[in-house]
Amino acid sequence: MENKTYALITGACGGLGISFALECAERGYHLILVDLPSSHPEKLEKFLSENYPVQVKSFVADLTQHEDIELLVKNVKEKGLEVSLLVNNAGIGQNEFFEDTDSSYMRKMIEVNCMSYISLTSALLPELKKQKKSHIINVSSLGGFYTLPRKTCYAATKGFVRQFSMALNMEVNKYGVYVSVLCPGPMTTNINNYILHRQLNWFSQKMMVHPRKVAQLTIDKALKGQEIIIPGRLNRVLHSVSSTIPSGISKKLIMNSMKQLEKKEQKNSV
Repeated sequence: MENKTYALITGACGGLGISFALECAERGYHLILVDLPSSHPEKLEKFLSENYPVQVKSFVADLTQHEDIELLVKNVKEKGLEVSLLVNNAGIGQNEFFEDTDSSYMRKMIEVNCMSYISLTSALLPELKKQKKSHIINVSSLGGFYTLPRKTCYAATKGFVRQFSMALNMEVNKYGVYVSVLCPGPMTTNINNYILHRQLNWFSQKMMVHPRKVAQLTIDKALKGQEIIIPGRLNRVLHSVSSTIPSGISKKLIMNSMKQLEKKEQKNSV
C-alpha cells in the first residue's frame, strides 16, 4: 500500500512505538521517528530503511523540553515532510505509591504524558489540516478510566489524554482531522512488564495483549474514525462491566489487587 505522506511517532523506540513504526511501514507510510538520544532512533531508522520501501527520518528530542519540540516541528516543515498521521506515544509510567515517588519525576511524567501531546499536536495541526484526511492517535491507558493506587499521577495523566482527545476530535474532525485515543490494558512491552504481570492472577495475565496486535488494531480503527480504542476482548468486557459496578465495590476490588501484588513483592524480596 503506497502512501506519500509521513507518520510521526514519538517514543518510537519503545515496545509499542516500534510496533507502530512497523505497522505504518507495512502500510506504506513514510516515517518520522522521535525518541531520546539514549534510545538511538537512528538504529531503528536504519533497520526500517533496509527492510521496507519507505523513507525514514529519525530525530532525537527530549519532549520535556519545549525547544526540542519546536526544533522538531521546524525540521519537519523545512524538509517539506507531509504528515498525515501523528502518533503521540511517548510516555512515562509509575508503579510506586505517591509518597515514595519523587516530585520531580512526577513533574516530568506530566510534561511527557500530557504537555508534549498538547505542544506537538498544536504545532502540527496546521500541517495535518492541509491533508485531505489525517489522523491523530493519542496513547492513553485503560488505567485512565480508574482510580489506581501506585499509579496516582500516571492514571491521572492518562485520564487527561482521553478527555483531551475526545474534546479535540469534536473540534477538528470538521477539517478532516480525526482524533483517536488508544486505551490499552497491560502489554508485554519489555521484560519488566512481562515479569510484573506474570506475578498477578490468571485474570490479569489474560488481559495482556502483544504490542504488535495493539498497533495493528489501533491503526485499523483509527483510519475508520473510531474515537476510543480498547484492544483485547477481555479488556473491553471489563471496561463495559466496570461502568455498572458501584464505586465502593470497585475500590475494594482494586485495593485487594494491590494487596495481592504487595504480598508477592515482599515474598520475592525475602
